[in-house]
Amino acid sequence: MTIHKSILAVSVLVLAAASARTYGQSDPIEESAGVVLEAVGSRGWYTTVGPYAEFDPGNEHVEVWTPSESPNAPVVVYAHGGAGYREDDRARVEMFRRNGFATISFDAYEMNGLDDWQFVSRRVTNNGKQTMIWNVFKGAVDYAATNNDWDNRNIVLYGGSNGGRVVLFAGSEIANDRVRAIVSEAPAATGFTLGDYDIPTVIPFGKLDTWAGRSETDYVWTRTYPNSPVSIEDWVTSRQASGRPVDFIFYENAGHLLFEGPLEEVSVRRGDAIAFTAYRGAGEGVLEQYERDVISFVNGNLVK
Repeated sequence: MTIHKSILAVSVLVLAAASARTYGQSDPIEESAGVVLEAVGSRGWYTTVGPYAEFDPGNEHVEVWTPSESPNAPVVVYAHGGAGYREDDRARVEMFRRNGFATISFDAYEMNGLDDWQFVSRRVTNNGKQTMIWNVFKGAVDYAATNNDWDNRNIVLYGGSNGGRVVLFAGSEIANDRVRAIVSEAPAATGFTLGDYDIPTVIPFGKLDTWAGRSETDYVWTRTYPNSPVSIEDWVTSRQASGRPVDFIFYENAGHLLFEGPLEEVSVRRGDAIAFTAYRGAGEGVLEQYERDVISFVNGNLVK
């Protein structure tokens, strides 16, 4: 196998003063060592306003992997979730590697100078997160289509959570007829607008996925918000009515972040209070079935 890594020299903004590092609510704009964060409201939330990092295969936070035993492998471009590129994201990428795919993955937050994943996860809006991911991801897809180290006729887009929303958005935003399949694992209920396209798409969810919900039946795929008035479920239904090749796969005994570990109920805190209680991870045998389903779906849509 081959891994290409090196440090990309990027221009950065001046690091904010120590008081800004606490991400206080009084300043309308905070600066990190890269992207600018703009306060949203008065409850400690931020969005991102650039300047955004772009894809570069030589960046230290980009990993390009090709299987040595298969020089003409199809390639997966992976978009990570809301906490950045972490252990569960690596597990997803590894699933494709062991099934003979080349992979392109990255940490968009690190590339944008945000190394505190807990802050990004808990204090940056989904649109702010997804914009950072998107600005790297679209360049990664272009790179996948123009590089001859793999079978660039066969490109797969795969993302989880916020990255899952990004790959659904990419379906209608990337004009590339080499994208053969999209896998969007538990896409975020808010963020980028979802469009219309003909690329075969599968959306896996754990049946217990109520992450960040208000009740035990507040499932991610059924939610609407003022800035995202169409639920994932309604979007899928409308696309199916138009004859588009998009569908769900639901997994019993699984919650959010299937690759996070064994199924467990967790309480997520925001400050001193419990924000929500939900299931994460997957029960025995779920990931094995998930791998069979996803790899079969992808292989069934590749060109020979």
